[in-house]
Amino acid sequence: MAPDPALLLARWSALGQSLSREGPDWQAEGRRLLRHWSRWPRAYHDTRHLDACLRHWEAARTSTGPGAMADPAAVGMALWFHDAIYWPWSGLNEERSARWARRFMEAQGLTRTTVDRVEHHILATRHVPACTIDGDTRWMVDIDLAILGQPPEVYAEFERNVRREYRFVRWPRYQVGRCAILQSFLDRPAVYATPWFSDRYEVQARQNLRHALDRLRQGQAF
Repeated sequence: MAPDPALLLARWSALGQSLSREGPDWQAEGRRLLRHWSRWPRAYHDTRHLDACLRHWEAARTSTGPGAMADPAAVGMALWFHDAIYWPWSGLNEERSARWARRFMEAQGLTRTTVDRVEHHILATRHVPACTIDGDTRWMVDIDLAILGQPPEVYAEFERNVRREYRFVRWPRYQVGRCAILQSFLDRPAVYATPWFSDRYEVQARQNLRHALDRLRQGQAF
């Protein structure tokens, strides 16, 4: 079930308040973001994914001790924008989403440090080795990948919805590409970079990934 847009907008408003930013322009941007998050052909990267990310962020941002989130508001802002632009056939979604975030934050007068930090967080969700993952970016990436460690039935729905988004790709090509992506996560020393996520989801994520790879390599859809 899709989350209530009014509740999502309330969280957007709360984020603005934490950054000392409110008013009509901020509210209008929240509504614009939700329109984009609700666009065709999204099946996984929709408002349900945004809601899940925000819930993980809200739970994790109060974590204390070494490696705690240093700038929760920047992570929250990055989550709102990280899939704001999403076309499955494009390889530039994260870059375009990051540019959108940068334009909005600069118009809002946020500091250069915050703008650069949010942009870096968003670009890290490309999940490519070349992107530096440290500091709060570890939290950003772990939140985005939290779906990998969810119960098997939730993970299976995730795989079905990703396939729906890529239904224009013929099965043999999809099978090879999807296996490569999932294997790349399994090949990491750890799927999750923060102890908070690793303690909760690492074991299940590896089980889900291995099961998904077995099915895909046998030619079975979810």
